[in-house]
Amino acid sequence: MSISYNHVVLIGRLTRDPEIKFAASGTQIATFSLAVDRNIPSSGNDNTDFIRIVAFGKTAEFIANYLTKGRLILVEGSLRINKWKTQEGESRSNAEVVASNVRFMETKAQAVSTGGFEKAPQEDSVVGSTGNDDITFFGSESEDTGDDIPF
Repeated sequence: MSISYNHVVLIGRLTRDPEIKFAASGTQIATFSLAVDRNIPSSGNDNTDFIRIVAFGKTAEFIANYLTKGRLILVEGSLRINKWKTQEGESRSNAEVVASNVRFMETKAQAVSTGGFEKAPQEDSVVGSTGNDDITFFGSESEDTGDDIPF
């Protein structure tokens, strides 16, 4: 039995608004590119990689509702290499990350100041979680559930 582990963690900014599609089964699919800086210590220069991200189901729904171009996010997922042949018989491939977890890395106010928050979310205040434990809202206000003062 071989041991393998495929886990990717990226922090970067969306290069464009996510593209939303639906599969024949009705599953929501979101695709977007993430600009991720790569520091090369020997050269003293930073390079930027543009990485294709795809998400399905509840994660795709979250992306469709809350993410826009310029937004700073963290993506966790796995690397997938797609391979196919062209009509001419040439082999082609591309790499993408299948997102299993997406998190905000800046508050709503920070996103507005950097231009990374252009469309309004569905609700006025965002609760700490959407019911899907894989999605956490950083910098969001939590809902007050009790009459007790929390100090």
